[in-house]
Amino acid sequence: MSLTKPQFSFLFMLSCICSYALGPNFASVFTFFFLTSGTILTSSAANAINMAREPEFDKQMARTSTRPVVTGLVTPTEAYGFAALTSTVGCALLYYGVNPTVAVLGGLNIVLYSWLYTSLKRKSILNTWVGAIVGAIPPLMGWAACSSLSDPGAWCLAALLYAWQFPHFNALSHNIKDEYKRAGYVMTAFVNPKLNARVALRYSFLMFPICFGMCYFGVTDYYYMLDSSLLNGWLTYMAFKFWWQTRQNNSAKVLSSGGPTKEAITAANVFAKKTFWGSVWQLPVVLLLAMLHKKGQWDRLFGWDQEEKLEA
Repeated sequence: MSLTKPQFSFLFMLSCICSYALGPNFASVFTFFFLTSGTILTSSAANAINMAREPEFDKQMARTSTRPVVTGLVTPTEAYGFAALTSTVGCALLYYGVNPTVAVLGGLNIVLYSWLYTSLKRKSILNTWVGAIVGAIPPLMGWAACSSLSDPGAWCLAALLYAWQFPHFNALSHNIKDEYKRAGYVMTAFVNPKLNARVALRYSFLMFPICFGMCYFGVTDYYYMLDSSLLNGWLTYMAFKFWWQTRQNNSAKVLSSGGPTKEAITAANVFAKKTFWGSVWQLPVVLLLAMLHKKGQWDRLFGWDQEEKLEA
């Protein structure tokens, strides 16, 4: 269970399920079962490989020091074996129970996360952008399970998950940047703190047009523009406070006078923490609202679409 990173795998599954529910074509319980099972297993495989590759680095960070490979409960070889089993079964479930496109996307995500992203973490700040692609693929898997990826709605959902990861991860990494540095990970939070906060704010703003695009392309009704904007607005406000304080703390004037005060550093840490927790709540609620606002579902529920057809 620990090798699967259950919270991480659950997030993957959640975004995949929501996208499947929002797809315009028919959904079935049979496909849903294979989609969720295959997504969890492929995500588990990627996480297990990631842990098997990084025990020497993970043990230097408080948040990863209790992982099973670090503590010796599981050897790297056993973790690789577990990953081989879960990836094989997961991709098979997606291939035979859903379709080949979804299986390819699931396999691609294993490679992107466990090899490319994991390798880049110790080489370049670009690892965060690659990691965001990993988070954007599950919505494509959910959509491809019942609809075509040529539909712009699929890419709106993928863009939403891609953008969300920057305020989420950049805010998280801000408060543990010293641990990342000590462990040898190259993260924007300590390489360029101003860029780290600026990117978090930039992608918070981007979620507004992405949600509007979901309305425009017929994924949701237009009421979604209103309530999604309330949530996006709150997250953007927190990200703005985080960016502003970080910018002040790292200005040339402050640095030349001996650096920021303890109070200023604490304020930036607090705003980073608020941005992080805001993102934790924002994403599931935005996805839930999208399902509640799915285009035409209330018409079908109350029979309004049939009434319009009869009148026509």
